[in-house]
Amino acid sequence: MNSERRTRIMALARHEYRAAVRSRALVALLAVLVVATIASVYIGAVDYRSQLADYQAYRDAAQAGGIQQIAPSPLALLSLLRGAMEYLEIIGAVIAITLGYLSVARERSNRTLPLIRSRPVSAGELAVGSLLGAIALLSTLVLGTAVVAVVGLGLIGHDWVNGAQIVKLLLAYGASIIYMTVFYCLGAIATARSRVAANGLMIALGIWLVVVLILPQIGDTLDADNQVPGGLFSSLALSKPQEDQILTHFTTYESVRTAIEATSFSKHYERFVFAMTDVKEKYRGLSLSQLLSIKRIEIEWMFVWSLGIATLLWRTFRRQPTVPQGGQS
Repeated sequence: MNSERRTRIMALARHEYRAAVRSRALVALLAVLVVATIASVYIGAVDYRSQLADYQAYRDAAQAGGIQQIAPSPLALLSLLRGAMEYLEIIGAVIAITLGYLSVARERSNRTLPLIRSRPVSAGELAVGSLLGAIALLSTLVLGTAVVAVVGLGLIGHDWVNGAQIVKLLLAYGASIIYMTVFYCLGAIATARSRVAANGLMIALGIWLVVVLILPQIGDTLDADNQVPGGLFSSLALSKPQEDQILTHFTTYESVRTAIEATSFSKHYERFVFAMTDVKEKYRGLSLSQLLSIKRIEIEWMFVWSLGIATLLWRTFRRQPTVPQGGQS
């Protein structure tokens, strides 16, 4: 990439970011995410603090009694972020769609998008510049909620994250930025392809409804193991090999259910961040390399979705009309 092309892309990215930051909508949406994060962390941390105090009392009593082997704490600090991650999954996606819609609607009302296309800027440069601006914008949002969440864990839960947990949080919040960027692009694409901007927003929200709420719910409902709290197979005291043997009789059914879940980008995101934040007990105690190996399929699906939406964004900007040199039409 030559320096002129890089300069044009960075100028477009800065334009995208500054235009959004000047909007009061960003401040309002950031406030919504921060308040939701504080509420979820507070509720979980209060209970965690009580359980942590009970464990410390048990440990002190055991040591005073001369017991050498003390059971490790069953508590998982990062699991308190489950609510915060779910808010990013649901509310964060809506916020990203709204920001994508506002970006295109703003450029359309100001007639700047056709004007930019009339300059020596290719559709690829416009797509990359807008994408970089969107990533910077969403990174600001996610960073704000991440700082609030980590500080909340320390101040309310009376426990601070260590170095290994910070690495896992970086991966989880990095995935959150990618997740929200996909929905930002969805909002921008749907709006740019619609004659009336509001119609594009409605279409994007309709897709959000299917991808975030309907498809994952169908997959969960069809999962036999979810029919009993704690897991059907666990309640029947069946081992993993026994569980796998039973499921071999429902191969087609499981294939259909898995295929439905696989079409949901949100489900892959949820599985990845829940593993990184110790929400699922079966992943606790695993090393980071083991977690990444197990969640490789989720990473691959998120990459496919991201690549697909980036391609659509490029094709959408390529179709935008241009303004003849010398003035607006």
